[in-house]
Amino acid sequence: MPPTLLARLRRAGQALALLALPSVWSMAAAEELEGAGALGVDLSFAPFFGRAPAGTILQRVRHPTSDQIRWASTEGSVARTTDLGARRRLIRLDRFGRKADYELSAALRGADALVLDLRHNHGGVLRRMLRIAARFTGPVPGALRLVKADQVRSLAIPQPSGALWRGRITVLVGANTISSGEVLAALLRRHAGATVLGERTWGKDYVLRVEPVDPDWRALVPDGRIEVPGESLAGGLVPDGPIPAALLARVGDRVGVRRP
Repeated sequence: MPPTLLARLRRAGQALALLALPSVWSMAAAEELEGAGALGVDLSFAPFFGRAPAGTILQRVRHPTSDQIRWASTEGSVARTTDLGARRRLIRLDRFGRKADYELSAALRGADALVLDLRHNHGGVLRRMLRIAARFTGPVPGALRLVKADQVRSLAIPQPSGALWRGRITVLVGANTISSGEVLAALLRRHAGATVLGERTWGKDYVLRVEPVDPDWRALVPDGRIEVPGESLAGGLVPDGPIPAALLARVGDRVGVRRP
């Protein structure tokens, strides 16, 4: 194993919790890595851990082929927009991409009431999510707390990039609402008066910080537990009630539960 890789893993390691190693590494490398306190697991589903991992997770970087690059297309963050009548609009927000704020603003034009469907939202970059929240809440100091050991860091919802949207909000959640998707639902209920309907969310109440290791590997480092003062994310966000049958018939695409 290259010395620089091991050195960076030692800095990133959090606890002695070696679960499995890619077969290309030797046992000697495994013993060294165990001392670094890393979970040598190639987990494409690492963000879906139900509990915070005990140490650093190794994730292999998938390098696209030239053909994949040539034919690549960018998925939008807004996967679906439907008018429900009476200026009420359904927006299915599946991710927090770089243009998510712009896409959401465009989808909201002309709407007085919003049904925000987060049942397919697996999370993403926390600060992008906070920019989405700002569209509905305006700036909120100390809206989030990151708790790591005895350290507490407060994060604010920033000033929105455009006009504040002030309509009535219903948020749909489920078992596939994960990470930043769960936090957004909690923030909108707490600071925008939203009603949250559906099923209990996944329950990923911690942050993974991404640290590049070398061109082929990156480390996902547990970087604290997320808290929304006034809301509980541990074990999943509990909605205010189920989705009414009439609304469920309009939004469709019932989401199955995906748990490890």
